Amino acid sequence: MTETIVVGLDGANWALLRPWLDDGTLPNIAALRDDGVSSDMESCLPPVTCPNWRCYTTGKNPGKLGVFWWEKIDTTNRTLTTPTSRSFDSANYWDYLNEDDLTAGILNVPMTYPPDELDGFLVSGGPGSEQDAYTHPPELGDDLDSRGYQLHPTVPVTADEDREAADAMVDLIDDRLATFRDLIDENPVDVAHCTVFYVNVLQHFFWRGEPTRRAWEVIDDHLGDLREEHPDATLLLMSDHGCTDIDTVFNANAWLESMGYLVTDRKGTDAFVKLGLNKKRASQLAHRFGVHDLVVRHAPERLKNSVPDDEEGFKREQKLERVNWDETTAIASGQGLVYVVGDDAAVTEQLLGDLRNLRDHEGRPVASEVLRREDAYSGSHVDEAPTVVFDQRPGVHTSGAIGDNPVFERPGKWAAENVRTGLFLAAGPDVEGTLEETVSILDVAPTVLHSVGSAVPTDVDGRALDLFGGESPGERDPIPASAVDSASDQSVQDRLADLGYLE
Repeated sequence: MTETIVVGLDGANWALLRPWLDDGTLPNIAALRDDGVSSDMESCLPPVTCPNWRCYTTGKNPGKLGVFWWEKIDTTNRTLTTPTSRSFDSANYWDYLNEDDLTAGILNVPMTYPPDELDGFLVSGGPGSEQDAYTHPPELGDDLDSRGYQLHPTVPVTADEDREAADAMVDLIDDRLATFRDLIDENPVDVAHCTVFYVNVLQHFFWRGEPTRRAWEVIDDHLGDLREEHPDATLLLMSDHGCTDIDTVFNANAWLESMGYLVTDRKGTDAFVKLGLNKKRASQLAHRFGVHDLVVRHAPERLKNSVPDDEEGFKREQKLERVNWDETTAIASGQGLVYVVGDDAAVTEQLLGDLRNLRDHEGRPVASEVLRREDAYSGSHVDEAPTVVFDQRPGVHTSGAIGDNPVFERPGKWAAENVRTGLFLAAGPDVEGTLEETVSILDVAPTVLHSVGSAVPTDVDGRALDLFGGESPGERDPIPASAVDSASDQSVQDRLADLGYLE
């Protein structure tokens, strides 16, 4: 019998769902909330899929994991890398379950490709996974392929006009949850997890629009079925972060350039930006005509490097090639991360002050909090982190592109952006007590272990929530992590670009 089921809802928070809970659109989530215990949940900075899903699976902050966003910039060597599952310097909670002779079934957790071995099953999650060698055991992938299981949409949603692609994404979410229910019925495990990832893609482009509402109705129906099929299980709902609508786009590198922190040398490549030629548009056309893989394989590298990623300009390694490193003192990634060249203390101090004082055209702050990396993170990898970390004010979307952009502009292709406040819910016959304050995403892994009587490793940052009565969970020695692999994975980057996730 499956004792604990975790459903991860990417980008979910109670504020997002409140109108649909109030009008009866989501009756099963409402019933679970009435019967169980729930609270807001705070994610790690930045509040983004990567690294927060792995903060959940490990119970550790990014400073212990060595991954801070979709990209890591090395200003000394002037390189940029993209993480894979091997980049996170930690064991996951299911490794401890296996050590206790308990089984786990993990489906679609982001940043789990390539998959690790475990007693049970693991189906790698997007956006960085590929439909090849994506499961453990390997033969499970053959079975899923025969069922028509899709890791990713055939055509990605890249704008709010993409209604047909959005409908297909809702169908993919439906199939994902149906597959999860079938798997834990056919392969009973002690603890099971499924992440519903693409719902947040819909939120980014449509906010609470019709495609997003339909996706949440599908999720609600499956949650009702899970509750009926596993009445004795502890059911946990959690998210990696929340989501809210956008009122301002902050082009961080345009601001750094205007302030003299960043100096670029773009030369003739800006002609592509002015002509409206970019990889996103080319990718949309290639997907539409079924030649995307062919174009990716055969387009000359020189051309790829000259064409901007989208209308915002150059991203990933491309943007590094446009930096005048001899004169630059800081460069930004997206969503609240800035690297100071050489970690210069004076530049860092000035940058902290400038960001704290920065206001948009309407006098609103860009950041609700601006931190040194030592104050945002703890652990052995802090010195690899961005020098300055800021929490975007709700309503702000920060782009890390380099291009011909204003510092501030109105929302473009994204209608909504992530926020740090997500949600947590626990329901089931063994759940008792209350949650009187916001919990941390780092608390979920220890709580999952506690729910099945497993001890909690001493190196986690979170705590097991007191939801099950009885004695507090015991402690155990950590399982040593495998070697960190910091190599950039081009397929991961291409998939992220297709989905618009390297914002």
